[in-house]
Amino acid sequence: MTMTIGELIQDLERYGIAFQVPPDTDDRVLVGVATQNYFDDEGNFGIAVQVCLAEEGRIAYFVQAPFFVEQLYFNEAGEYRPIFQTQLLEIANLVNNKVKFSSFSVDNEGEVLFVYALPLEEDNQKLGAKTVARVCEAIADAADEFYRLVKEYVEDDLDDIEELLAKFD
Repeated sequence: MTMTIGELIQDLERYGIAFQVPPDTDDRVLVGVATQNYFDDEGNFGIAVQVCLAEEGRIAYFVQAPFFVEQLYFNEAGEYRPIFQTQLLEIANLVNNKVKFSSFSVDNEGEVLFVYALPLEEDNQKLGAKTVARVCEAIADAADEFYRLVKEYVEDDLDDIEELLAKFD
């Protein structure tokens, strides 16, 4: 086995990285990361990233799901303005092309998921706390970028995704 969750927990503790172990699991930890723009359904500026070990510790998955975007469906007057799955997918692809290390996806229910798989290919390769922190920070940055684009699309009441594409930096 390349990596165990116990080894990861020890490393996270050694470097003072806060985490939680979900009940009834033995293959993952939750790491909270602050965000600048994105906030969840409870108004908290941050995301929880699940770090999961799979294939006998040979792959680490970083999953942030679901990405909460419902607050973006309402304008300041409280009027509902839905964003359609097609637009969510196009915005997700914009961010995916920018961040390049991973991807957002949109499921059939319109929930936005973010997944990053990190292979641990060498027999002695370990997933260290510093790597976990870097990947989680990168996911938070991507969440902020995605949120910014969806918010701009909805708030500016853009009818055409091309208008957003033209503004994308």
